[in-house]
Amino acid sequence: MKFPRLCRRSALSSVTNRTYDIIVIGGGSAGLTAAKFAATFDKSVALIESSKLGGDCTWTGCVPSKTILSISKRVYNWRKMNERYGSLDNEMIVESQYRMLVDVKREIDENRQRIYDHDDSPEVMQSLGIDVIEGSARFLDSKTVDVTSNSSSASQLKAKLGIVVATGAIPQILNIKGLDDGKYWTYENVWNDFFTDIEQSKPKQLKDTKVIVVGGGPVGCELSQAISRLGCSVVLISNDRLLPNGEEIASSELLKVFEKEGIDVVCGESAVSVDKDESAGIITLTLRSGKIIVGHQILIATGRKPNTSNMGLEDIGVELCEKTKGIHVNDNLETSVTGIYAAGDCTGDRQFTHYAGFQGAIAARNILLPLKDSGKRSDSVPAATFTDPEIASIGLTEDEAVIQHGENKVSVSFRKLSQVDRAICEDADMHGFLKIVYKTKSKQILGATIMAPSAGELISEIAVAKESKLPFDKLSTVMHAYPSYSIALQQMAAEVYYDKLKKSKTLYDVLKKIGL
Repeated sequence: MKFPRLCRRSALSSVTNRTYDIIVIGGGSAGLTAAKFAATFDKSVALIESSKLGGDCTWTGCVPSKTILSISKRVYNWRKMNERYGSLDNEMIVESQYRMLVDVKREIDENRQRIYDHDDSPEVMQSLGIDVIEGSARFLDSKTVDVTSNSSSASQLKAKLGIVVATGAIPQILNIKGLDDGKYWTYENVWNDFFTDIEQSKPKQLKDTKVIVVGGGPVGCELSQAISRLGCSVVLISNDRLLPNGEEIASSELLKVFEKEGIDVVCGESAVSVDKDESAGIITLTLRSGKIIVGHQILIATGRKPNTSNMGLEDIGVELCEKTKGIHVNDNLETSVTGIYAAGDCTGDRQFTHYAGFQGAIAARNILLPLKDSGKRSDSVPAATFTDPEIASIGLTEDEAVIQHGENKVSVSFRKLSQVDRAICEDADMHGFLKIVYKTKSKQILGATIMAPSAGELISEIAVAKESKLPFDKLSTVMHAYPSYSIALQQMAAEVYYDKLKKSKTLYDVLKKIGL
């Protein structure tokens, strides 16, 4: 079995000792958006990237993960249908499992390449008038960077108006004894190593391979479900509940989903040490409680940390945040050094592709245009974990809202997915809900969490309403299509609206009597 190799065409400029209006360091979501924004205003732009344009999102994050989640859902549903109707026997399924993995790998690579070619490639950048320069950047002063290419050639670039640092984040690997003594997967290498390692071990059935996933955040949860649905056995270790930063009900419902699908979840535990028997292909993981987990592969999904090293930032006075180690920025995304801005994951703020892109545009805008826009919107960032069902959120949880505003000033609208007609029609009503947190008096939305097949889409409607300060009950006046998932939001808002009307019944009765 041979897996296709991904081909990345290179058309990177070789520019030495030149002055630009703006320099952007990092070619991920934030950097690409910043560069494109500047080019829109006919400014000369240098975009410096040490690896490949597109960043984590295109190559190791959003695109490959959503692809494997989509394929694994198809595989899982096909397997359930086969079990119900018995079209294939087990031996035929075993024979086809490796062909399936080849197709999965091919689709991941094709999707990455397609998006790269259309949105991120050097050719696209050059068509916009952006010079793409391969190499690692290091600050010499607030306006000058030294760029060393992979071939060790160096050049110096100057910025007339400003510099945007958009270097993203890298895997955060916990100090687990013995982990570095052998191979382990992260979100960076799993897209190749999962396939090659399974091929090399050649289990008779994929379920004979047990994958240990350390980390119960979005990456750990998504990949646990995807790998399990492709056929491997999975044990997921989380030092807290699943998705610990969100609503507790989302964690508990997702746990039920995982247990139903055969994923072994261990919460409230942390990994202490790893012992690897390379000859036998066995990994032994010891937990804090002394419990032993035995498997064949291990995936470390314990978060990401800002990528800020080896750029000379502190040498020129750029301050780093003590807590996150990200680049400290003010509300306008300017660092402690005038003219140097930072955007995206390297700031230590919330790590989302859409937020990084937003900040990239704001950073470039604040360098190039008069007045300033705010680039910090962490309370308005929608988040989505693309498990099945999806879990999406924005703003405050109920507990956070009560702490900030007081229990008597916060109300909640809640609906189970079993009360949503579309979910019933699609047999998707077992696990899920819609929860809106709002101010009792003004009905202003404070936050929301949705667990549903299309939660990532539904949360955008709440994001628009929240950002535009539309009271939650006013959504009842916006007609939604039936039977869509989104009509549940209109129905929930209508309940709040009707309740408000009932409280004014006496006044309405009087007005009705006088003929109004």
